[in-house]
Amino acid sequence: MARFWNRWTGRSKTSQSTHKKRDKTRKSPRRRLKSETLETRQLLAANLFHNELIPEDTNEDGVVSAIDALTIINEINRQTRGGDVATGDGGQVEDRGRGRMTDVNNDGRDTALDALMVINRLHRERNGGFNPVQKPETPNEDPTGDLGTEVRSVDGTGNNLETPELGSADTALIRIAENDYADGISEPAGEDRPSAREISNTVSAAAPDGTTNERDLSSFVFIWGQFLDHDIDLSLQPANEADEIAFDIEVPTGDPLFDPAGTGEETIHLTRSDIAEGTGTSIDTPAEQVNAITAWVDGSQVYGSTQTVADSLREFEGGRMLMSDDGLLPTDDNGNVLAGDIRASENIALTSMHALFIREHNRLADEISAANPDLTDEEIYQQAREIVIAELQSITYNEFLPALLGEDALAEYEGYDSSVDPSIANEFSTAAFRFGHTTLNDTIGFYGNDGLDVEDAISLADAFFNSSLLEETGIDSILKSGASTLSQETDLEVVDSLRNFLFGQPGSGGFDLVSLNIQRGRDHGLADFNSVREAIGLEAYDSFDQITSDVELQGKLETLYGDVNNIDLWVGLLAEDHAEGSSLGETSTLIIADQFERLRDGDRFYYENTMTSSEIREIENTTLADIIERNTTNTSLQSNVFFFTPTIAGTVTTDTPVVEQVANQQRGRQDRGNDRRSRGSNDIRQSTVGVEGVTLELLDSEGDVVDTVITNSDGNYEFDSFDRSGEYQVRVASSNEITSVNSDSIDLLVSSGDSHLKNVDFSVMV
Repeated sequence: MARFWNRWTGRSKTSQSTHKKRDKTRKSPRRRLKSETLETRQLLAANLFHNELIPEDTNEDGVVSAIDALTIINEINRQTRGGDVATGDGGQVEDRGRGRMTDVNNDGRDTALDALMVINRLHRERNGGFNPVQKPETPNEDPTGDLGTEVRSVDGTGNNLETPELGSADTALIRIAENDYADGISEPAGEDRPSAREISNTVSAAAPDGTTNERDLSSFVFIWGQFLDHDIDLSLQPANEADEIAFDIEVPTGDPLFDPAGTGEETIHLTRSDIAEGTGTSIDTPAEQVNAITAWVDGSQVYGSTQTVADSLREFEGGRMLMSDDGLLPTDDNGNVLAGDIRASENIALTSMHALFIREHNRLADEISAANPDLTDEEIYQQAREIVIAELQSITYNEFLPALLGEDALAEYEGYDSSVDPSIANEFSTAAFRFGHTTLNDTIGFYGNDGLDVEDAISLADAFFNSSLLEETGIDSILKSGASTLSQETDLEVVDSLRNFLFGQPGSGGFDLVSLNIQRGRDHGLADFNSVREAIGLEAYDSFDQITSDVELQGKLETLYGDVNNIDLWVGLLAEDHAEGSSLGETSTLIIADQFERLRDGDRFYYENTMTSSEIREIENTTLADIIERNTTNTSLQSNVFFFTPTIAGTVTTDTPVVEQVANQQRGRQDRGNDRRSRGSNDIRQSTVGVEGVTLELLDSEGDVVDTVITNSDGNYEFDSFDRSGEYQVRVASSNEITSVNSDSIDLLVSSGDSHLKNVDFSVMV
């Protein structure tokens, strides 16, 4: 597989650090990828020292064995101490010479890492690692069945060799805390709590202008968050309508949107989630909901979680997947999009992400096929699939999670651990990872490479199940918009499109997503907020003011719940003050970090466990921005699309007379007796100095003032509060102290999150 590695991206990037010590700061982004010819990449990929197909075969006997690791150890000993060569099982180890065959990772040194790579390969081969597979006889034949080699299964089974069902589709969710069912078996929790809609109306109504993210997270925090969520969890309603159980949400009498007539009889419909067979029968076997898809970060939203779905998305030629002529998702005879996940058409940003990764798969497949024409369709498909999954994993762990939770929220990866249960926790999927609903903006824009609108924005409500719109707009402008706008703050506030007009007008299909989240938690029997805190090792809160420093919110929570030990989990998680360096509270941060650590550590096929060091570097030097740019016409994305941090900076100066005292003294000695007034005039010059305390205004394209700053003692200023790309103006605010300005205003273009406009200077007279 390594022979194809450097052809996968078609680009090159220099790594500034090892994969264990990545520079993830926003201020020091990694160097952008540059296009190169395929021939150049082939030369760079060539291994001049040993067998490039099996670099771990240091003695070139055709197999990888413990003797290869011993060969490396001998070479290290020879270089450090000299002397005799150790032997393996009684035989001599061939003397290959300094640093020739034993430099497995081709870094120019013989180290313990080279020996470890041999050991890891032995472990992978004994436990099933990636090898090319043959094309199945028929499209529905399982390509991993009897081929003697192993690829990641579509349904998630077989990842854990001791417990093959772990992480697979259609297995039960697990719990962090004990259930809180009213009867301890299956009856919904929260019977003594207010209506979910009443809670929504009280704490989740959003301000008209919203509250943008305080840590400069872009809209990709929810775009990727939803795309990722649809890779790892899905709770369904019962397959048979006869088995459905309603759990409707009471609407408060006179609710202005859902009960405007004041009947007191309106409800918001909810059907209870399906539960695992054999559960919900007694206190010893309480109801446990089912995860209908694979838990792994394995691209199941792209490829599917069943073989039937996976096959239905393939061309079965050249390893490619089905795609429309204009690069969008394929559709069935009724115009419904076909994708690995049934939720792909929920909104146009999500659908765009699905289309993006189908393009990426096909781009990779075409490159692999062109470089290796003898490979079968199945071999090409599986190799491209493995790379895409690795990219999804790397973006999640190296970009998305550090952006959301902070750099050090997750423990360092220490390798595969078969004792780890990767299963999705109910508290994670039904509460903590639903934070994204609070971060969505009320509109979706369409931006060009210059950061300006190419289409009129549409309301989020109009973006639901409207994938046909992409036939007019394409995906490029939507993805550019996602990178070029700030998300909403992660808090309890949710925009109207989700809280009042989800999927339609109230009474005509409309829902309240906040109410649904709260009610779904009760349906699943989630424990209250404090109980979950204690279950993950945190201390319970004694009062509402310990949860949040927002005095108004403290009062609302106390009015709604009365008891700090009775708060719905979703509400408590989002009410909690943010942890240091995180955009979420302490409890959410720990729940999400725990889940993704388990998904990583318990995944035998996780990319850092199966790929070589050079392959890992290649994957980790491929950002989401890179994938977007090489599959669309976008060319002006910031290096890290999860942050939007443009700046405009400059200096305000004035000319002021300055007396040159030294020159004046010297001239005084030479011109004694001359007219004093004349001598003084010769010693004064004009000097430019910064002006402190000048107010500057930032105006948007509509001419509205969106921010103000004041110059410091050196006359310097900086604007760093932008909620989107576009055209801006900077001007000096009118003041009695300022009599004139060299320019009324300066027009500027902020095209991306990496726009840092400097030397936007003004000269004034004071």
